Amino acid sequence: MVIDDEAEVGTFFEFYFREEKGYPVDVANSGVAARTLLCEKSYDLAMVDLKLPDTDGITLLKEIKESSPGCEVIIMTGYSTIKSAVEAMKLGAFDYIDKPFDELEELDNLLDLALQSINNKQRFIRDELQKLASEFSIIMADDSPLKELLLLSKKVATRKISVLIEGETGTGKDLLARFIHANSPRFGNPFICVNCGALTESLLESELFGHEKGAFTGSQGVRHGIFELANKGTLFLDEIGEASPSIQVKLLRVLESGEFYRVGGERPLKTDVRVLAATNKSLRDAARDKLFREDLLYRLDVVSLQIPPLRERPMDIVPLVDYFIEKNLPEEERHLRIRFSDQAMSLLQNYSWPGNVRELSNVVARSLALRSSDLLGPDCLPGHVVHNEQDFLARHLGTKTNVNEVVRDWSRRLLKVILSKGTIDLAELKDTMEREAAWTVRRVIEETLAKTGNSRTKAAKLLNVTPRVLRYLEKEKDK
Repeated sequence: MVIDDEAEVGTFFEFYFREEKGYPVDVANSGVAARTLLCEKSYDLAMVDLKLPDTDGITLLKEIKESSPGCEVIIMTGYSTIKSAVEAMKLGAFDYIDKPFDELEELDNLLDLALQSINNKQRFIRDELQKLASEFSIIMADDSPLKELLLLSKKVATRKISVLIEGETGTGKDLLARFIHANSPRFGNPFICVNCGALTESLLESELFGHEKGAFTGSQGVRHGIFELANKGTLFLDEIGEASPSIQVKLLRVLESGEFYRVGGERPLKTDVRVLAATNKSLRDAARDKLFREDLLYRLDVVSLQIPPLRERPMDIVPLVDYFIEKNLPEEERHLRIRFSDQAMSLLQNYSWPGNVRELSNVVARSLALRSSDLLGPDCLPGHVVHNEQDFLARHLGTKTNVNEVVRDWSRRLLKVILSKGTIDLAELKDTMEREAAWTVRRVIEETLAKTGNSRTKAAKLLNVTPRVLRYLEKEKDK
């Protein structure tokens, strides 16, 4: 970005960077225009004039360094003094240069040094990014699309803007939210996660905003809500699409004004919270269908980060499997070289992973529990992975069904495979059938919720159970 109020300087740099150097460039002729651009984009290099009609280069230097710490800033001035140059350098400027530019060679050399510094920083950031991602269990291959997503997340983290994280169930939206918080200036302050789909409307309202004494039956004292507890920190609203219309209105008010009321309260309270939200369904479709407030969507979706499902990044399966093996092995077995056979790994890589990374983690843990040697073969894998039985669930989820019928159907199919092997261990058969039945219930619930846009009421009807029983089964499957 070039910030200069002289039109000819802007024109020169547009030609110089775009045509001569091959770099995209934006030009701002005032502090206001520069701040507008800084709100919309991140920059690697900024050429900043010391004197501007509505501000000065030192002030803009501070603002650029605050919003984009990795951006190199070169101060340009026709009023060069040792004092201003030293001040700029102390505040983080890369260097300064006098106008007019009598010798292009000097400018070329300065820019080459700045660009070299930028490249070195970016290499360092990528290395540190990989380390930090590992701390949050965000495991990926070198050529994974997650790498670019994390680089973008790291840039977004420094801004005080809302972020909407989109992705299927099990892709790690909560991990990405923690990663953003860890890279933000708010790191060290609270990070609080609330699942909007796990609480009733009244409980969610009390959880978020707190309540006054006597606000409702049973409220014995003042309760501080999460918007108070997370002040100066980050609030992660998971399954935001499940929030009721009433809650959506209250969230919009907080995002617009930073003010909220406790339940039963009459005095507005202020909060400084950075909101990250996540959804496994399209909020744009929900807004179009009048199921989600469009104005709240615009407030939440300042930046949207889409986590690709595991089936779209097969290169990540091997490093993820290695990570989950190490994670699930007891300390005394960490020295062993446990691995999947080529055949088993091929099955893992060819499976579509509808449950994404969470499902892969469960499959690896199950395989380790069943292993009889250090080499994990196909016999350690669940039947649905070995036989890739995706059509099985699709057939059952087309119409209203009963979970017990699905389990019986799957058990019959599995039993045929077991009987074909000849020798049977009845105790092992019992354990296997119980595990597979639990897997079937879990998958049916997940797939039905996805099919109904995460509506538990609709899912319960399709599965011929009450919403209360469905919640119980969900808790059982997470054990």
